[in-house]
Parts: sequence; C-alpha cells; structure tokens
Amino acid sequence: MFYKLHDKPPIGTTVLSALQWMIVAVSSSVAVPLMIGDIYGLQPDEIGNLMQQTMFFIGLASLLQVWIGHRYPMLEGPAGLWWGIFIILAQLGSSAGLHPREIGQSFQVGMGMAGLLFLIFGMMGWIGKLQKWFTPLVSGTYMILLAISLCSNILTGMLGIGFQHSKEVQPGVAIVSIGIVALVILIMRTKRFSSFAVLFGMVGGWLLYAIFGWTEPVRPAEHLISWPSLFFWGPPRWDWGVVLTSMLTGFVLLTNLVTSTNVMGKATETVPTKQQYNRGGIFTGVSHLLSGFSGVVGMIPLSLAAAVIQTTRMASRLPFMLAMIGMMLIGLLPTVAHFLAALPTPVAYAAMFISYTQLLGFGLKDYVTVKMDERTITVGGGSLLIGIGVMFVPAVAWQHLPALASFLFGNGLLLGVLVCLLLEHVIFRKREDDQIKKDGHAA
Repeated sequence: MFYKLHDKPPIGTTVLSALQWMIVAVSSSVAVPLMIGDIYGLQPDEIGNLMQQTMFFIGLASLLQVWIGHRYPMLEGPAGLWWGIFIILAQLGSSAGLHPREIGQSFQVGMGMAGLLFLIFGMMGWIGKLQKWFTPLVSGTYMILLAISLCSNILTGMLGIGFQHSKEVQPGVAIVSIGIVALVILIMRTKRFSSFAVLFGMVGGWLLYAIFGWTEPVRPAEHLISWPSLFFWGPPRWDWGVVLTSMLTGFVLLTNLVTSTNVMGKATETVPTKQQYNRGGIFTGVSHLLSGFSGVVGMIPLSLAAAVIQTTRMASRLPFMLAMIGMMLIGLLPTVAHFLAALPTPVAYAAMFISYTQLLGFGLKDYVTVKMDERTITVGGGSLLIGIGVMFVPAVAWQHLPALASFLFGNGLLLGVLVCLLLEHVIFRKREDDQIKKDGHAA
C-alpha cells in the first residue's frame, strides 16, 4: 500500500488521485440516470436534471460517510438492486395502467422508509452484530456472484453492444477496448504511475474515440448553476406494493453494507469495528432519505471502491474527500456535468476491467480461508449454482409472478446470498457454534 487511510500524499499525487476518484464515480453512475430516464420516458432536459441530482447526492452521501460515517474512502452509488426494481416495477406498472411517474413518486416514499430502517438498525447497534453472520463463505459467495453478475454488462459494453444504439459487436470498439485494458495493465506495472492507471486508461481511451469521431457532442447547458430540487418525480405517493418492496430491499441491502465494509477493511489493511458498521448504517440511512427527498436512485456503499484501492494501492482519505466535494460541484454546474456525461461507456468499462477482476479476487481469497470439506462444498457450491443459474433464466419467465416474488427469484445475486445465509447458519449450522456459546456462558 503506497498511502494508507490517514496518510497525506503530496499535492500533485492528491490532485491526480482525486481526479481519478471523480472519474470512477462518474463512470460508475452515469449510466443509471440515462437508463431510468429512457425507461420512464423523460425528456432530455429532465434526464439532465436527474443526472445532476445524482452526481450531487453521490458526492454528499460519500463525503458524510468518509467524514463521520464508516470513515472509509468508499463510494456511495446507485444500487443495482434499486434501479433493477425501478425497471421491473415500471414495466409491471405500465401493464397495470399506472403512469411511470406515479411509480417514481411511490419510490420516493419507499426509499425514505428504507432509510428509516437503516437509521434504526444503526442507532440500535444491530448492524455491527449482523457482521458475525457474514462468514468468509457468505462474503466470498457475495463477491463472486457480484463479479459474475457484472461480467455480462462489462464485456458487452467493451464490445460496443448498446453504444450509439448498436445491437451488434463493433470490431473497432472492441479492438480499442482491448488496447485500453492493455494500457491500464502496462501502467500498473510501472511503479511511479500505477496508482493512476485507471485515470490514464480513461483519458487515453476518450482521446482515441475523439480522434476516430466516435464521441457524442456535448449538450449545451441553459444555466451556469443549477441547485438540487426536492421530489424530482412529484409529490410523494403511497403505494403498499412499492413501499413493502422497498422495505425488503432495504433489509437485503444491509447485507451489502456489511460485506462492502468488510471488503473495504481488507483492501485498506484494517479491521472495521462494530462502531464503524453502525455509523455506516446510520449514514446509509441518511443517504436513502436524501434519495427519497431528491428522487434519485437509492445509494449504497459500492464494493467497487475496494477494487480501485486494491488496483491503485492508494487508500488515503484526503483525495477521496476532495473528489466528493468535486462531485457536489459537478452536480451544481450543468456544463461540467454534461461534459463528463459524454464519456463513452465502452471506455469506462475497458478502463475499469482490471478493477472489476479484483472483486472476483476478493471472493476467491475468502473461499481459500475456508476448509474445503463436504459441508463447505455443499453450502458454497449450492449457493453459487443457484445464484449463477438464476442469472441465465430470462427475465420474462418471472413476469407473471407478483412483483415481490419476481424481484426475489429473478435476482441471482440476491437469491444466491440468501441461500448461502440459510445453508450456512440454519440447515448446515456448525455444531461448534453451539459449543462456543456454551463455553462462553460457562466462563
């Protein structure tokens, strides 16, 4: 590790690292408001406003976490589970005769209720106690399934599928993506610049796209400064189905908070305390309340940050804090937001490819620490097979089930982790756990 959590790098290194964090934050979140805006039929100006709101509140939520929350340089970003539900319920709502904006209004309430759930668990000190449930087998399963669930989007993005509305592989884009990956690997092998490999990969790839004429023109902004607004989708609207789904999602995302904090501890070579877990839960609740008030997709700590630290070997909090202040400024400046939103998505995927491989590495390392006996193989193998298998089931196969069941059984990551928790702590619970408790009670 070049710079640990409380180290203060030189000014030049700090600025470059902050810029890299900003680009990682933008590239990992820019696609979400674009996708939501397209599905919900928003106008270009409305998509731009949603983009700015997302950038501002990512910066604010992440800054609160690193400052007084769990105190790790870990991005708060749009949760894949949340925008997945956004998409599923938009489709189901349309078939039921609901206007997409009404779904958005209900989600504002649902995310606020999920935020209250996080706040209660954090303030009662329950999140730290949940940590014991996330054994190496559970956290390893989570990280492996997360990497596998992302690999399809990563590779299709690198091949140019979906870029500029293309439905086929674009050979030129694929070749450039391979070149960007090679550039990142090459820079990582040079000790002096290895911390900025992702940044150089993105900038170099963007320049190549500009030379080849593959970039989109930057949309002009009408105002110099645009302040965040409340309730993007309109006045809050209560819907039992959406609210209950949101509450369940919030409970499931408690597992994400614990595993992400655990993985970040390994990446920064520290051991997170129960207080850090609980403070992280409190401020994850705050970020969900902010999401509900603003109308952006619910935000959670992203495990991707640990992969970035593992790749760059820079865990200093100072550059991260500066980057999150910069994200808030981007959310206030439409011109800058529109410029960064023009980053070609294949470039972002290619530059981040090596970082994504670190996620799989974390999971495999957790598995290595566990004795591979019959019980471990049954629990881990069964969870992985179920989670990966569900990923291959077409989404339309679940559409006739209730929305809650469709969400649960259609998400391989969520289902795999829940199965692993059930197998690990209920069905194949270790007898040693009971003995330890008895010994501790007797002492």
